Amino acid sequence: MGKLLVLCAVILAGISVGTALQCLKCSFTVFNIPCHTTTVTCEAEQVCATIQGRAAGHSLIMKRNCVDKDKCNKNETASYAGVSYITTYQCCEGDFCNSAATLPSAHFSLSLVLALLGIWFTRFL
Repeated sequence: MGKLLVLCAVILAGISVGTALQCLKCSFTVFNIPCHTTTVTCEAEQVCATIQGRAAGHSLIMKRNCVDKDKCNKNETASYAGVSYITTYQCCEGDFCNSAATLPSAHFSLSLVLALLGIWFTRFL
């Protein structure tokens, strides 16, 4: 009976893994000045991104938000007040992965951990 309860808990926890992606949102900052961030929930087919605008080799603007997957790894050229700049979309797929404070090597896949836990419980309990 205990095995069954633990297995059900692991399955229920795994179901919540498929929930919408959470990202940080920073509406706008210039010259890498720290920006006030909020939490946003992405829509289907969106990922977290850090969007940077560069002109003459210098980072001018930066934003963080959810973006459509088709913008990832692409550059767009735009102009504002006579200054042309290139916008680059750096995308990632993990809750709050567009935070500059995270270390990629420190992330563990929740799905993998839950699957391993489920296997361990069914074999050893």
